Amino acid sequence: MAKRHTKSSPPWKEGDPIAVARLEWCLDRLADNMRQSPQGGEVYLPIWERLESEIASLKAKEAMMERARVRAARLMEEKK
Repeated sequence: MAKRHTKSSPPWKEGDPIAVARLEWCLDRLADNMRQSPQGGEVYLPIWERLESEIASLKAKEAMMERARVRAARLMEEKK
């Protein structure tokens, strides 16, 4: 059975690089804090915006790297 992650058990180890899954986990925690916030959570919106921006940036970099890998693989095949 897979380990279930809770608020106190993030799905990464200290020193691991920042990844989309880590930021998504942070968004989940932030959403819960916003839900429980007496002022409705608006104070957290700048953090929410930053996390979403970082996720979009990481996903774009991952997609770009994948395109580069595909191109490199195609070039290797052409050289055979």
